[in-house]
Amino acid sequence: MDCEIVDGNPRDSILYEGRLSSGEERLWATGPDMVTDGGYASLSNQEKAKEYGIVNIVFNKLVGSLKNVVTSVQMETRLKKWRSGIEAVISNLKRGFHLFRCEWKGRDHFDAKVLWSVIAYNIRVMTGFMLGKLVPQPR
Repeated sequence: MDCEIVDGNPRDSILYEGRLSSGEERLWATGPDMVTDGGYASLSNQEKAKEYGIVNIVFNKLVGSLKNVVTSVQMETRLKKWRSGIEAVISNLKRGFHLFRCEWKGRDHFDAKVLWSVIAYNIRVMTGFMLGKLVPQPR
């Protein structure tokens, strides 16, 4: 849905609200559920998510006395499993499109490498889905 390349290596926790507002701007509304990497885990980020109307807030790794905010244990499990699936996508991008190291020189070339890799990955996924629909299914 979105790909943002930031300058430097900022902490995840300071990028959280930007992700919330970006989702709202691009998707016209944030969904009721959000699961993120443990780097985003903080009480202030949890409060920001509540302000955006997010009901189920799950951080992959909790810090201190912070607890996930969920309507049920089943919802927490579903969101954690969904997050595991996202890790597979990230791994596929890194290995399949060589994003673990970019040897293209300059910021513009780096940005192009990342964005074109994301586009190519999405085309590959959509093509695989469509080819699966074209193959005759056994009756």
